[in-house]
Amino acid sequence: MSPVPSCLLVGILISACGAPANHEVTNTVDASVPPGDGAMISGDGGVDAGGTPLGTPMSCPGPGTPRPDNGSCGTERWNVKTGSDSQAGAVSLVPQPNTIASLAALPAAGAGTTRETPTESTVWELKNVTLTELKAESDTDYHMVLSDGSKTMIAEIPSPKCGVTSAWTCFMSRARSEVDARYTVSSSPSYPAVTVTVRGVGFFDFIHGQNGVAANGIELHPVLELCFGKDCTPS
Repeated sequence: MSPVPSCLLVGILISACGAPANHEVTNTVDASVPPGDGAMISGDGGVDAGGTPLGTPMSCPGPGTPRPDNGSCGTERWNVKTGSDSQAGAVSLVPQPNTIASLAALPAAGAGTTRETPTESTVWELKNVTLTELKAESDTDYHMVLSDGSKTMIAEIPSPKCGVTSAWTCFMSRARSEVDARYTVSSSPSYPAVTVTVRGVGFFDFIHGQNGVAANGIELHPVLELCFGKDCTPS
């Protein structure tokens, strides 16, 4: 009988049988996301720089204290924009890393009364992008222009009062508070030029001359979490 290889008897010597001692975790693309839909998977072994597992669903520990606003809520696809639609409950709260370039390269879609799956049914994370413009819109949204240095796209934080029936009101309240803690947002744009990480639900808006809009109208709308500073982790 042939002798049993020692690597099968001594598990701690796996590297001696050809397997690297410090192997990297290989991530795979979720099969539910069709090829070409722009989804990207992080190559950091599933944990972001702040130590939070990327596969963990977001949770909201409690509402923030955003500044009150006097604007009127919008109407255009408003239930989808605020997560007040019947499909919002099916949106996964596990953030999926992506890039502005990949999202902006998607075919334009949506614009109806239902969500465009999977883009509008996914929380996307844009890490270490630049917040180049911030202003308050007439529909009470905080309008944010995000840049990767060459391409831009829009992210919007609705006022919690405009999403009182939304499953995400707590998140929106906290996100508004994060911005309010640093800036006085008004109808006059400011240009922070700061590094941020933003998590929000994909949304295809109608293109109507918005500053910073992507060519396909893709946005993060609503923004559910964000943080300021390089390699920060939203919470």
